[in-house]
Amino acid sequence: MTVTQLKPDLDNQIQKVLSDSFLHYYEYAIAVDQNSEVRWISDGYYRWLGLTESPIGKPIVEIIPNSYMPMVVQSGAPIFLEPLEIGDALVAVSAFPLKQAGQVVGAFGFVAIDKSQKPDHRDANVNQDIKSIAQQRLAKYTLKDIAGSSAAINQVKHFLRQASRYKMPVLITGETGTGKELFAQALHNLSNRAEQKFVSVNVSAIPSTLLEAEFFGVAPGAYTGADKKGREGKLSLANQGTLFLDEIGDMPLELQGKLLRTLQEKEFERVGSNRLEPFNARIIAATSQNLANLIQQGKFRQDLYYRLNVFPIVIPPLRERDSDIREIAEKILEDIRNEYGVFTKRLASDAVQVLEQYHWPGNVRQLRNILERASALCGTTEINRDLMAQVIELEIPLPNQLEQAPTQPASLAEIIEQTERQAIVDALKNTQGQKTEAAKLLGISRPTLYEKITRHQIEEYKAPNEWELK
Repeated sequence: MTVTQLKPDLDNQIQKVLSDSFLHYYEYAIAVDQNSEVRWISDGYYRWLGLTESPIGKPIVEIIPNSYMPMVVQSGAPIFLEPLEIGDALVAVSAFPLKQAGQVVGAFGFVAIDKSQKPDHRDANVNQDIKSIAQQRLAKYTLKDIAGSSAAINQVKHFLRQASRYKMPVLITGETGTGKELFAQALHNLSNRAEQKFVSVNVSAIPSTLLEAEFFGVAPGAYTGADKKGREGKLSLANQGTLFLDEIGDMPLELQGKLLRTLQEKEFERVGSNRLEPFNARIIAATSQNLANLIQQGKFRQDLYYRLNVFPIVIPPLRERDSDIREIAEKILEDIRNEYGVFTKRLASDAVQVLEQYHWPGNVRQLRNILERASALCGTTEINRDLMAQVIELEIPLPNQLEQAPTQPASLAEIIEQTERQAIVDALKNTQGQKTEAAKLLGISRPTLYEKITRHQIEEYKAPNEWELK
């Protein structure tokens, strides 16, 4: 027998050994193709997931909604021992891309599982403990509450899992209405501080004169009218847990300096006290503002920015992940049913198309507002396209209608709108994105300028000559 004759037999033998060994050591495994559709699943994983029909050919997110596999396929980068919640069970997942001729053609993943756990049920005593702990938490949202399976939102979920391993500060940025506190709570509940308090402070909602007392607390008899017993501040309340600072960009400069010292020295003083108290809480800050611009304007400390921006997480706007809109909308409708007790409402497919075509300047918050209104106005069990178009006060033609529609001259109102939009863009370009100066140049107030920027969907300033109109 020649070497060439031996080689195929040897290859087959090696493949069989590898296959047998792999199935022995990786009892819980799954493989997907370049479209992230399931192509193979081990018998053990099939049984553990409690599947009743074959998942072959189905998108893996239909089987495991928060699966890492689409991200591995898209990035071509492996992951190792990442935590993943499947039902009530927490498992460790590793996955690597499958490549052919240098191109990613799929991904293979395997799971380390505690066999005592099941995706949807555990031991009764454990379940009871979980419920008891959950009732004590101030953070009610988890990773499961973040709807969507787009590449953009899966990346955010990945960053949340990564950040949960460490105590370092996290800065969450994103447009207003993207649900930054939802992500902050999910991060808290992923961390080893999940059983501790989650203390949230909306900086913009507290008068600047009261912020210091709200943060640091007040010593007994610190000033006339102060409580004789003193007052515990948010820093003390969050001890051993997480302190969430929403709209951090609105914090006064003086307080920024005191917060910076607290983060650096791990200690603070109550108002009217000379006694140092230890600070041990995880800091998560969030803002819808451009902190770099605020630093240039002298409104935000650069050193505090660097201290908070250790692990940045950017929440994508809703218009950049329209594939998630159906799932988000369905979850919102479920919340509406539970909160208001309305009759069961569902979205017609053409109504979803209307939602997907809208630009959503108010993001998820605006979507919820619209769905609440539609649920109240809908007289049937289904929200259709016509009602949805009426609710958002915008009739969105279907693509074929757009193609067939004859060209009409612009109305006077449209010309005025276009002229105003261009004038705002030019003003922002000329002032390097400084909105106060742009407002002065246009002869309008700063709040009016913000309203018009939102209405005209003008992008945030990036760099000179990079202003765009959506």
